[in-house]
Amino acid sequence: MYASIACVLLFAGATACGGDKAADKAGDKAGGTAGAAAPPAKAESVDVEKLGAEEIVKQAQTAMGGLDSVKVNGTLTIEGGKLTFDLAASKAGDCTGSVGTAGEGKVELVRIGGQTWIKPDAAFWNTVAAKEGNAKSGAVLAELFKGRYITNGQDDPSLKEMAEVCDLIGAISKDDGTSGDKYTKGGAADVDGTKAFSITATDSDGENSTLYVATQGKPYLVRMEQTAGAEPGQLTFSDFDKPLDLKAPPADNVIDFSAVKQKLRTA
Repeated sequence: MYASIACVLLFAGATACGGDKAADKAGDKAGGTAGAAAPPAKAESVDVEKLGAEEIVKQAQTAMGGLDSVKVNGTLTIEGGKLTFDLAASKAGDCTGSVGTAGEGKVELVRIGGQTWIKPDAAFWNTVAAKEGNAKSGAVLAELFKGRYITNGQDDPSLKEMAEVCDLIGAISKDDGTSGDKYTKGGAADVDGTKAFSITATDSDGENSTLYVATQGKPYLVRMEQTAGAEPGQLTFSDFDKPLDLKAPPADNVIDFSAVKQKLRTA
């Protein structure tokens, strides 16, 4: 579950996605039907007493698929490495926030109208340099581009996933109907002050994760978590339909990615 979601949320240099099959499962686990209409504004919350687990999940899918924007915050564990997310994204693919992984660095990013700006930390530059076979250039890049945003790198193979990280709503609202997950009703829960109901999802490999669906207002998916196994993680969703605070970095603080590639070759 979490590895597949990371294929969408992961930044440059990701190797844990396991190909298209894993990516295709991302939406199945997160829940969602692409293009689903949002529930009516005055819709009552899901009736967890009368509905079965699958129907509760279906209503949550519809609510998530109808979002214009959402925020995700949390951690995933992929092949022993911990990834962190603090990202607000719109259905249009705009976003703002940060993505990071232990030992490989953190990146702040902004995407507006298809253009992406990233501001990596020093650890990230060291990782990029090492993967390019020029480890010694990491310190040079970190100092040269300290505090600067990089743009026009989203088409480069090493940074391709950087632009895709903002397609969050598309990831959580994708459902091709082939997941085969089995759902079991849990009980009442509280997610950061939001009243919710838990559902256990069991995938075809027998792995369990827990989905928490809001029981007040629209039945949004407010949290997903996996506590057992080698790859625990937790993602919390909030700020549903809250307008994003998007600001492009000032031009004098932006570097074209071509300058980065040049420095990688010469540093």
